[in-house]
Amino acid sequence: MNQIATFFDMGGYGLFVWPCFGLSAIVLLALYFRSHQKLKAVKRELSVVEGRRSQKRGFDTSSVVGESKS
Repeated sequence: MNQIATFFDMGGYGLFVWPCFGLSAIVLLALYFRSHQKLKAVKRELSVVEGRRSQKRGFDTSSVVGESKS
């Protein structure tokens, strides 16, 4: 039990190290979730733009590429 307390104390610097570690973890998690959210928004916007482009050019988007119409 004493070894665990010594580890968390970190030679007297534990009160500085652990809050910095926690803050860094929070910032990294926030960055991850914000990036993931932005990626989904950009993908949605891209699909809308591609849909408009294909409709504007008159492409038939209902069929799958490579399949012949019978």
